[in-house]
Amino acid sequence: MVTGANDSDVLKWLSIANRYTRIALDRRLQPYRLNASMYYYILRLHEQPRLTQDKLISLTYLNPSNVTRAVNQLVNLGYVRKRQSKRDKRVYELSLTRKGERLYPEIVKLRQSVADDLLSDVPVAQHDELVARIRQLALRAVANETPGPTK
Repeated sequence: MVTGANDSDVLKWLSIANRYTRIALDRRLQPYRLNASMYYYILRLHEQPRLTQDKLISLTYLNPSNVTRAVNQLVNLGYVRKRQSKRDKRVYELSLTRKGERLYPEIVKLRQSVADDLLSDVPVAQHDELVARIRQLALRAVANETPGPTK
């Protein structure tokens, strides 16, 4: 591994960026009794009301038990409503409550504030390209870990 100013260990730097971004998000979300693992669900449910829990799991690339735990916390906090589907009793539909809808614009603002702080030294013209490259890395990591036939 190379050290010093030319340290190119991508895993190290992605991990550090993730850790400190989550700390910043946690700090700003604390007044709402949320954390960096939970706010994302409020964003998605605002964009897609009546989203099923299974669909939410596929959007997050997370273990189903982690999603279930977060959803249950959001239900207990009064931000999310969980209802059994009328069409399929095995499926649960999720939607934001009024309290969750009122919180949505605040989450958008604080999330943007954290992103702005993180990108403050990156020229605005390069933001989209940077996000696209990070997205590619993330999707490649997901694809490499998707269970398939054993070798």
